[in-house]
Amino acid sequence: MDATVTSTIGHLPAEAPLEMPEQRFDTPFTDLEVPPSAPPADNSPSLSTRRFCVFFISALTTLWLLYETLAAFSVGGITPSEIGIACLFAANFFWIALSGVNVVLGFMTRKRDARPLAHPVDPMKVALLVPAYNEDPGRIFANATAMLKSVCETNSRHEFSFFVLSDTQDSAAAADEFAMFKRAKQLMPDAPLFYRRRNGNVGRKAGNIEEWVRRWGGAFDAMLVLDADSVMEGDTIHRLTDEMSADPSAGLIQTVPRLIKTNTLFGRLQQFATAAYGQTLARGFASWFAGESNYWGHNAIIRTRAFAASAGLPDLKGNGPFGGVVMSHDFVEAALLRRAGWKVRLLTELGGSYEETPPTLIDHVVRDQRWCQGNLQHVGVVGASGLHPISRFHLLHGIMAYMAAPMWLLFICLGLFTTVDPMASIFAVDHWQSASRSLTLNSDMTPMQLIFAVTIGVLFLPKALGFLSRVVRRGGSGAWGGRLRMTVSFLLEVLLSAAVAPVLMVQQTLAVLRTLAGHEQGWNAQRRSATRDDFSDLLRIHAVETILGLGLLYGIAAGVITLWLIPVVTGLVLAAPLSSVLSHRPTALFDRLGLLIAPEQNEIPAIVSLAEQQHRQLAPSDIAVVPESEDASVPTEPHTVPAAV
Repeated sequence: MDATVTSTIGHLPAEAPLEMPEQRFDTPFTDLEVPPSAPPADNSPSLSTRRFCVFFISALTTLWLLYETLAAFSVGGITPSEIGIACLFAANFFWIALSGVNVVLGFMTRKRDARPLAHPVDPMKVALLVPAYNEDPGRIFANATAMLKSVCETNSRHEFSFFVLSDTQDSAAAADEFAMFKRAKQLMPDAPLFYRRRNGNVGRKAGNIEEWVRRWGGAFDAMLVLDADSVMEGDTIHRLTDEMSADPSAGLIQTVPRLIKTNTLFGRLQQFATAAYGQTLARGFASWFAGESNYWGHNAIIRTRAFAASAGLPDLKGNGPFGGVVMSHDFVEAALLRRAGWKVRLLTELGGSYEETPPTLIDHVVRDQRWCQGNLQHVGVVGASGLHPISRFHLLHGIMAYMAAPMWLLFICLGLFTTVDPMASIFAVDHWQSASRSLTLNSDMTPMQLIFAVTIGVLFLPKALGFLSRVVRRGGSGAWGGRLRMTVSFLLEVLLSAAVAPVLMVQQTLAVLRTLAGHEQGWNAQRRSATRDDFSDLLRIHAVETILGLGLLYGIAAGVITLWLIPVVTGLVLAAPLSSVLSHRPTALFDRLGLLIAPEQNEIPAIVSLAEQQHRQLAPSDIAVVPESEDASVPTEPHTVPAAV
C-alpha cells in the first residue's frame, strides 16, 4: 500500500515535546536505551585487525619517507630548519597515506547486492527536515513536494511528514517563504507538509534541529535531515527507514550523496570527481569505520530519541572563533551518539541521494572559510571524555583537512630557505645513502625527486583506482559515455584539479590565519547558482596567490628555485584567470564530445526531474498570504513572491 499521508489543520501539527538535555564534554555518558548490538555476520578479518592494518601501513609508509628525508639532510649535517621540514612533511604525508590505503580497500571491496535485513521491519514515523536560512523558497518547496510524491509511490508501511524549518530573519523573504508554502499546500492539500519559522537564528542549524526535537520530536521515531539543496528518491528514503527499523542499535545512518544541477565548469569538475572517485573512497572507509562512521550534516536518517538523549550540544568555552556555538555540529553529534552507545553507520551502495555543489571556485572558497572555523573548533572537543577512538579520529581528520594547507605551505617555504646551503637542501641535487637507494638503480635521482614522486603517486592513487573501478568492470563506463570519453574526462579532471590545488592551499591557509586571528566567519546563505564576478574582483580575491606565484616564478627564472615547483607556480600565477574560466559554462565542444559528464547529467535522476516539474507548477501568487499567528512573526504586509525560474 502507499505510504501513509495524513491531513492536518493549520500549518503545524500538535506538539509532542521531547527532552533534549545538554551534554557535557568532561563527563562520559551512556544511553541505557541502547539495545545490544548484533555480532558481525561475515567471516572477514576482525574489525580491530582491519583498523590496525590501515594505520600500520599508513604509519610505516610515512616513517619510510621520513627516514629518506633525514638521510638526505644528514649529508651536510641536520639543522633545526631541516628537522622542521621533516616533521611537517611526515605530519602531512600520514593523512595522504591514509587516504591511499582507504582507496585500495575500496577498490578491493566489491559492490555488494542488497543483503537481507537482520531483523523484521516495523513501521516507523519519520519526519523529513529541511533547515532553511535565506534560501530560494520555490526550490525548497519544489524539492519537498517532489520527495513527498516520490515516497508515496514506494508501497511503504512507514509514515512520512515533511517540515521546512525556517531561520530566515528578513521579514520580506519570510513572507515569500510562507506564500510558497501555502501554494504548495494548494497543490497537495492532503500532504503532511509543514512550515515553521523561528524569530531568531539561535544555535544556527544545530539549534534549528534541536528546537524541532524539543517541540515535535516525541511524535516521530526518526528524522531524516536534508539540506536546502538536497533531494532523495522515495525508494531511497523508504530503504533507509527500513535499515533504521531493522537495526535497533543504529542511531544514525549516513548515505553518500552524489552531486546534481551543475552548470559551470567548476561544478562539472566537482560532480565528475565525486561520481568517479567518491564511492571507492567511501567504500574503503566504511570497511573499517563499521558502527563508528561519521555524519556530514545532511542526507542521513537519525533515531529521534537517541539524538535527543545523547547529542544535545553545549556551547564551547570561551569567546571568539573557538568558543560559543558549535558550528560544525555534525561531526560532534556523531561522536556523542557513538559515545552513548549508538551505532553510526555509512551505507555506500544506497543510491538516490543527491545534493548540489558551489557553482564557482569563489563560492567554494567562501564555504571553505566557514567550514574551517567549524572544524578548528573541534580542538576543544577531541579530548572530550568517553569518546570512541574512531570518533576522535574523525575530529582530528576534520582539523587536519584545514591545518594541512598552512603546513604544506610552510614545508615549501622552509624547503626554499634551505636552498641557501645546497648540500643540506632537500630540493638540491645530491647523492644520499639510505635503505631504499637501490630502488633508484643508483641514478641521479635526488631526495627531493624521490619524495616528490612518492607523494604525487599516493595523492594520485584515489583518482587512479576510482577511475579503474569504473572502466575495468563490465558495463562500468557505459553511463559515462564509454571508456574513451571517461578516460579523456579523467585526464582533464586531473589536470584542472592539479591547477586548482595550489589556489586552495593558499586560500585555506588564509582561512586558518583569519580563524586564529579571531575573525568570525559567520554562517551566511550559500549561492546556489553561478554569478560571474568581475575580473578585477577575482584579481583582488586571488591577490595573495598571484603575488606568491610571481615571486616563485622569478626564483625559477633566476635559477635559485627547483623546476619541480613549476606545477604549483603555474596554478598560483593563473589563479584569477583560472577562477574566471571555471565560473563559466563548459564550452559547446565539451558538451558535444561528452566530456566531464557524470551519469547524473547523461540521465537526470527521476527525483530531480520531478522537483523541476514541481518548481514549474509552483507559480507565484501576486500577493503573499498572511500566515496565522505562529511562534515566529511573519510579516503581515503584502509582498510579491519572486517568479519561479
